[in-house]
Amino acid sequence: METLDIIAGLAWDPEIRGFLSVLTGVVVLCGSVWLLLSTNSGIRLGSLIALAGFFGWMAIMGVVWWIYGIGYAGDAPSWELVEIVESSEEGDLYFAALDEANQLQSEEFPPAFDVVVASDDEVALAEFGPVSEDTLTADQTAGLTDEEIDELVVAENAKNEATTLSELAAVSPDLIDQDAEELGGWVLLSTAQAGEAQASALAFLLESDQFEFGAQNEVKTLDAFDYGGKDPLPADPSRWDRISHQITTAVQLTHPTHYGIVQFQAVTEESLESTPGEAPPPVFADESEPVISVIMIRNLGNLRFVPAMVTIGSFLIFCALCYMLHVRDKTAEENRAQFEAGIS
Repeated sequence: METLDIIAGLAWDPEIRGFLSVLTGVVVLCGSVWLLLSTNSGIRLGSLIALAGFFGWMAIMGVVWWIYGIGYAGDAPSWELVEIVESSEEGDLYFAALDEANQLQSEEFPPAFDVVVASDDEVALAEFGPVSEDTLTADQTAGLTDEEIDELVVAENAKNEATTLSELAAVSPDLIDQDAEELGGWVLLSTAQAGEAQASALAFLLESDQFEFGAQNEVKTLDAFDYGGKDPLPADPSRWDRISHQITTAVQLTHPTHYGIVQFQAVTEESLESTPGEAPPPVFADESEPVISVIMIRNLGNLRFVPAMVTIGSFLIFCALCYMLHVRDKTAEENRAQFEAGIS
């Protein structure tokens, strides 16, 4: 009965079962090769040949891991929290301890809706421009009364007026002046570019003891900004731009410090009201609440460092084993020559 309990425990626990599976694979595969070599060449020589083959294979595999950053890899690049700052009458980032953050004057930016209205960009106007009954499509007005159509126009205009600059940059990047004095050297990121930064910043905000946000629907993500780091690809890059960028970034040994800022604002109470079975209401920022800026720094990690060490270490061990085999062959050759000379 105790034996059955042990077998049941081994079959149920995935860690023990996985360990035994790997151990069995090593014994069967590597062990069978070592056994063949040892029975034909002797235990000492067979072990040296088997170990040399193993570490040679590890060196080749390590090169693949090193190039692609896979396999036994290190920590991937990630964002780390520097500080979280609330806006004040002086500015959104007036109390930021980071000097680079003080250069960003996000409170001076015009609303994205005003930028769209003042432009002649057809794509931006169609996506975020003013909405009237004439601009609604037939699918939007099908089956609606005049009163419901008027309510739809008001709702669509309110949604477009709440558009952020990052959302506008994702649709019409040419409308964003990245050289504006208010940016102070920072780069406004589109929602497509800021996905990882926004997710990390939101996690930092929800985990912070400084605020009492319980869920991500209690805040609205505003704009995201980027500062420093290696030079990015130009807009609409050509093939030569991609090749030259890859070469220049590869030979650039130093990594400039890379900062990121993502801004949030608490939502209105109406944005939190939802009816089961219906679509959630649109999210609107509460203008009476302060703007919260999450300032982060990019940790480049050591994704390729671990496979690089595995590759170099395996190659050195492989070379040492090959040298030992070489010395053994030379010694055996000398002993054989002396033996033959003694016979003659």
